[in-house]
Amino acid sequence: MKVLLVDDSKVARELTAWYLTEMGHPVVQAPDGKTALALYRSENPDIVLLDVEMPEMNGYAVAREMRKNAEERWVPIIFLSGRVGDDDVALGIEAGGDDYIAKPVGPVVLKAKLNAMRRITEMQSRLLEMSRQLQQVNRELVTLSSSDGLTGIANRRTFDRSLELEWQRGLRSAKPLALVISDVDFFKRYNDTYGHHEGDACLRAVAGALAGAVSRPADVVARFGGEEFVVLLPETDIDGAVVVAEQLAEAVRALRLRHEKSDAAPHVTMSFGVASCVPAHALTSDRLVETADQALYEAKSAGRDRVRARPLAVETSA
Repeated sequence: MKVLLVDDSKVARELTAWYLTEMGHPVVQAPDGKTALALYRSENPDIVLLDVEMPEMNGYAVAREMRKNAEERWVPIIFLSGRVGDDDVALGIEAGGDDYIAKPVGPVVLKAKLNAMRRITEMQSRLLEMSRQLQQVNRELVTLSSSDGLTGIANRRTFDRSLELEWQRGLRSAKPLALVISDVDFFKRYNDTYGHHEGDACLRAVAGALAGAVSRPADVVARFGGEEFVVLLPETDIDGAVVVAEQLAEAVRALRLRHEKSDAAPHVTMSFGVASCVPAHALTSDRLVETADQALYEAKSAGRDRVRARPLAVETSA
């Protein structure tokens, strides 16, 4: 282990450093607290041997500063002192120390203390690694639970959660919220013609095109179910949402995926329904979804491969 040895007595420091070197530990020496703190930050030691009684800045103050700047990695601190009474030990532990060695330092006790601290630091390293692995697994689980397994974009659950969050935000801000619902035109015919494997590849390509056509971080592109996709557009009115929907339609056309059984075009196309409103207590997010779905139905009834929009407003009595 790399040892940071702090002692204002050069004789005691050199002797202890010699013991440590003989044991195979590299040593970085500091004659005072200020130098010790600088070396602690630059040398990244595995353990600190810290004299208690030093001028200007004693060992307790140095330990407190080291613990104050500690981040994830714990570095054991062993105090070196001729005063090892109960009160002295308590002061050292309170300051952030982990053990005491009585001065003058002898090689037998020093070796034993270092071996004990090595075992503790190795155990801590293993625990930290396990913690990192657990955090990574948790992140992966969150990603899996929020993503569609086939296309990799957000799934229905994530969309539902995002819709409610944005709806509540719109209630507070009185800013519009738009929704685009889209459907791959004649997708059943596509599956029947090219097979389900190609059908899955088509959905993945469409999802990528839709996700690539939106640029704002707050926009949510999700698979709604089957061959249906949704795009949630916060702070977007009906005109702006129509513009986005036209961009989405063009992005899918640009894929040029062959679809010889489509009545809309010789390649894969989509129909889009758009709705937008300013969230209000007299409305619901379900109404927004229903209105966008009605607009999608109109787009499909009009021949597909097109965008249709329906405004949604609070109904007022005459």
